[in-house]
Amino acid sequence: MTAQFRRLQDLEDDVRYRFSIGGVKTRHPSPRIRNLINVAWQQLRTIVSLCADGTFLEATAALALPTTPVITGEAYSEIPWPLNASRIFGVRVQSTTGGRWYPLRRIPWVAHHDYQFERVLESYRRQPGPIAYCARAIPKGVETTETVGQIMLMPVPRGGLYRLWYLENWTPQLEDDDIFNGHSEWFEFVIYSVLIKMLSPDADSKKNFGLWSVERDKALELIESEAKAMEDGMPVEPTDGRYDGMDPEGAWDAL
Repeated sequence: MTAQFRRLQDLEDDVRYRFSIGGVKTRHPSPRIRNLINVAWQQLRTIVSLCADGTFLEATAALALPTTPVITGEAYSEIPWPLNASRIFGVRVQSTTGGRWYPLRRIPWVAHHDYQFERVLESYRRQPGPIAYCARAIPKGVETTETVGQIMLMPVPRGGLYRLWYLENWTPQLEDDDIFNGHSEWFEFVIYSVLIKMLSPDADSKKNFGLWSVERDKALELIESEAKAMEDGMPVEPTDGRYDGMDPEGAWDAL
């Protein structure tokens, strides 16, 4: 097995050893431990992604931008929030004129009202592509029917393509030979997170919370520091943020 890949069975064995479970299987059965490992791995993926590290992010194919508003007279259109996406981390578009791709600015939902004023709309309509996006609804399910969510784009595109970057929903890994790819202190964070959760049925009889929480937090600190350092230290290109993507000098025409 490639270095830094670990089997689920190996992770469970490590948890059992450190917790000194021995023959105590009623309170800590294997399925319960494996569930906790998966919960901790979900937390890890979110922590790394929120540090602006794209390690766990996925992207859609290049898809056509919608060119009509959802409601006549409104200044936005919508693209689907995929069923397998837990969080949306970015939208990049390519306008009808082709050329380079550019990112949309993420705005709070309430800010979409700023795009409704007529004098603002007129200036936006002269631009070849949308400027901003915000989440409107996450995917939902009723019994066995699942429905995609919606993401608002402002203003309404006149054509072009988009790609959505997102954190994919975690599919639980429960088999002995399911493998996890861990870096730095990822496995240590997961193991100590599981150990701490396992203290509840035993009411922390051995008073291990203090020690284990310190070790978990040390692992978390290293994970966050590494992710931030990698992102901060390797910029791809400088960004002109003076107009938040709305350049009055016609820079959009070059896109």
